Amino acid sequence: EMVETFRRRRDLVLSYLKKIPGVKCNLPTGAFYLFPDVSYYFGSSDGTKIIANGDDLCMYLLRVGNVALVDGKGFGAPNCIRISYAASEEQLKKAMERLTDALAQLSR
Repeated sequence: EMVETFRRRRDLVLSYLKKIPGVKCNLPTGAFYLFPDVSYYFGSSDGTKIIANGDDLCMYLLRVGNVALVDGKGFGAPNCIRISYAASEEQLKKAMERLTDALAQLSR
């Protein structure tokens, strides 16, 4: 039952990521994390600061989207961010909507 629950959560988050321009993500087969490549947004700006790397992007998403994420650098994936889907589907939908909206505000 839990395997199916996490599969649904994974697929939910992936469905949002697939709609975001420039984001690439592999299909994970274990755990409950996604590591989307968000390097497309490196060099973009929110009008006050240039997003230079994953850490900058995570801080921007926290500040603007109220979504807490982790830079992938510590996991050997500096072009990625780490998204946990160990939350309810309702919480994941809200987080992904906020993340999508915040990324759409960045200018390249």
